Amino acid sequence: MATLLTEAGFVAIHHASFDPYSSSGTQGNVTRSQIIPNNDLSTYISPFTGNSLIDPVASKLMQLFPLPTKSISSADDLSNDWFASGTNRFSNNKFDVKIDHRFSDSKLLSSKYAEQRISSHSFNCFGNVADPCTGGPVKEHDHLFAINYTQTFNPTLVFNLSYGFTRGAVHETGVRGDFPQLDPVADLGLPAYMDVSGFLQYPAIRISGYDGAADNNIGTQTFSIIHEGQETHQLLGTLNWVHGKHELKYGGEWRVHRINFAQPGWPGGQFRFDASATADNPEPDTRTGGDGMASFLIGIGRMTPPQPDACNCPYEVPNNVATQNHQFGGFVQDNFRATPKLTLNLGLRYEVSLPRTERFNRMNWLDPNLTYTLPPAPTAPPGTQPLPLTGGEVFASNDHRYNYDTFLGAIQPRFGFAWELPRTFVLRGGYGIFFSQPRSGAAGTGPRGYQGYDQQTQWIPSLNNRTVLPGARLSDPFPGTGPKLPVGNSLGPLNDIGFDAVGPIPSISHNIPYEQAWSLGVQKQLPWKIVAEATYVGKKGTHLYLGGFRDNNRLPAAVKALTTDEIDHLANDQVPNPFVNYITDPLSPLSQPTISAYQDPNNPTHVPFPQFTGFAGDSPPIANSIYHAGQFRVEKSFSNGLQFLVTYVVSKSIDNASATDDSISWLGGGLNGDTIGVQDPYNLRAERSVSTFDIPQVLQFSYVYALPVGKGKRFGGDMHPVLNGILGGWQLNGVWRFASGRPILLGLDSSTPIPTFGQRANLTGPLQVNHSSQASMISNYFANACESEPCPNGGPSVVVQPDAYTFGSAPRTITNIRQPGNKNVNMSLFKEFPISRVREGMRIEFRIEAFNAFNHPNFAGPDNVFGDGSFGQITFLATPSREVQLGLKLYF
Repeated sequence: MATLLTEAGFVAIHHASFDPYSSSGTQGNVTRSQIIPNNDLSTYISPFTGNSLIDPVASKLMQLFPLPTKSISSADDLSNDWFASGTNRFSNNKFDVKIDHRFSDSKLLSSKYAEQRISSHSFNCFGNVADPCTGGPVKEHDHLFAINYTQTFNPTLVFNLSYGFTRGAVHETGVRGDFPQLDPVADLGLPAYMDVSGFLQYPAIRISGYDGAADNNIGTQTFSIIHEGQETHQLLGTLNWVHGKHELKYGGEWRVHRINFAQPGWPGGQFRFDASATADNPEPDTRTGGDGMASFLIGIGRMTPPQPDACNCPYEVPNNVATQNHQFGGFVQDNFRATPKLTLNLGLRYEVSLPRTERFNRMNWLDPNLTYTLPPAPTAPPGTQPLPLTGGEVFASNDHRYNYDTFLGAIQPRFGFAWELPRTFVLRGGYGIFFSQPRSGAAGTGPRGYQGYDQQTQWIPSLNNRTVLPGARLSDPFPGTGPKLPVGNSLGPLNDIGFDAVGPIPSISHNIPYEQAWSLGVQKQLPWKIVAEATYVGKKGTHLYLGGFRDNNRLPAAVKALTTDEIDHLANDQVPNPFVNYITDPLSPLSQPTISAYQDPNNPTHVPFPQFTGFAGDSPPIANSIYHAGQFRVEKSFSNGLQFLVTYVVSKSIDNASATDDSISWLGGGLNGDTIGVQDPYNLRAERSVSTFDIPQVLQFSYVYALPVGKGKRFGGDMHPVLNGILGGWQLNGVWRFASGRPILLGLDSSTPIPTFGQRANLTGPLQVNHSSQASMISNYFANACESEPCPNGGPSVVVQPDAYTFGSAPRTITNIRQPGNKNVNMSLFKEFPISRVREGMRIEFRIEAFNAFNHPNFAGPDNVFGDGSFGQITFLATPSREVQLGLKLYF
């Protein structure tokens, strides 16, 4: 690759590249007439501009690609011509100090201080300032201090008061920590406005069709700068009183959390390039030719419509926040010994968590009922009247500093009992209510509610946003004005008009999730130090967060009663834009001459906040869940060389949202890294199904077995020391796990939902697994669902594309069949060799460890997106193949 990149601009040898300035036609119907001869940009002069097409900034960045380390075997595959290796450095130093002082037999003071310093540095792959791999040096410094005072008034009355303080600071500088003179303006020739973010970084360049050493092909790693400091103070007082059969405990607690945080994502800008700028036309479905590297050399980014969303090329002027919140709690607990064999545990806890405040009130929220007027633009015709609007952003002030409501209903009763029955049986049970931590606590810049203070400007690589002729180039991405600057709260409710309104909606986000949990179990003591236990566990979640269901700018429920033609008009017909004389920012879709009919406030059926492209609050606490499980356990304590634990769980989890937020859907609970969209926002009951993470059965067996061979053992008790050193003292360990598969989730590659609604596939019958052979199952997991009929069972597909503007019949999750289960065995064999002659207690441990010892293939779930061309195929394993490792460990 590097040879092609550094030699005079020859690229795209097997793909003809076109001069993007030779475009003609209209949006969606563009053709380019001029082929760049021999793809030689170094000598080509565009007849349309009279100049070379090579962008000066791209040219300088090209020189910073490393030279190839391997020969290029084919111009069609440039992914293996360069290799680099290195190490990530890491060090961690810590110390602790503990001091106890007893003033008297009844008064004790203890304190502790701990400190930690962490230093790390990731590998610089390119070895220069434009490296895309490294995040630069990272420094972390943490402190902990705790002090505890105990006053014993008498043997039955004890008071305890404790205070704790933690503080941590993280300083990640990005690549500029290694190159402090880095300046994109001086080094690359970018305009001076590219330094306005306050964080001098090279632009992050992503080039489609070319493998990168990291997420970027070249340029600064995004989100590689973090400045964070946080601290927590906690004060806790408790009083323990033993009175007769009662052991009473009273307590109160106060906490304060503080976070100072800044993490700019794109302070040098992110610029994406693909074939759309140099193909015969920009449309992804019809274009031929073109090359992402050629587009980069020319400095013209992704021109695929719609702009600017398709490019996703932001430059960020970031904010930093300083938030804090207070929490208060109190509790009372009574451990009541009702009889010698029956103990009751009764408790009550109450908590209040105040919403976060920001030191300088740099926060906002959304008010759906806010009324105001939108003044006409300066270019509007004379006599244009202000436009009355409803719904907008409201900003924090000294009089109203919270952007969430304070929840006062966190009452949490708890009850439990333990009853000793005859014949070494014990019966245990309990019930409790437990509230989650609210999302309104002290936080960094991740949560919603900082509009106006972080400004992202999208790069528009096409002229006037029309994807016909090139617009701004890499060397001057924001001509004339430069990127937008944060406006703070200066615009009031007019902030973000024409774009997404974002922030928590207090009336919707008022509740805090809580869980009711109950259990009943019996335990039996068996011979040979074995304990057997069977327990029923139930849980019910209420007011859980429905992840991804944030946008409230949706059509009313009445749209479901419209005919297909009427909905098609709303979705596809363009109508004159009533905002054209009010919203003039070319980056806003609402500045165009026409808009979709469903966005038109003059249409009887339209979104409630048409002045915004979205009206997105926090994930609303409106979901629920229920969980039932039978848990069985048999455990043997270590004796006679054997210890084991056998557990079996049979369970079922049901909910109507398995992911709490779209920002963390990569943790699970969604579809292909995203939350599962709600199909009908006015029928959330239809979302109720088995949880996406549900695993109905799990059997696990773990053990430690010291083989009875060797000196002092059952076999070979008088074995010769040399022979004992070889054959004696071996220990076998293992963990065997067998688990059912998770539910099947169906998605659609192409859907036609009612605007602002969702759509799922139609399911005309129960799915079946293709058991004809393992190879056939891998190529199509489903016997009766396929994209090309007939399916493996010889019949039609039961998964079909739904009609436009209808709701698919498939549930959110499917459980009559499931993804492949998991069978895994990890085993190890240990042997210790004492070398006490050198030093007392000194020994060497030899170990052989085998992961997936029987090399069982645990298949991942099949491709579940109907219509994507690989539906039903299993393309990877859920667990690695067998791995065996040997090790020696020295104890001294």
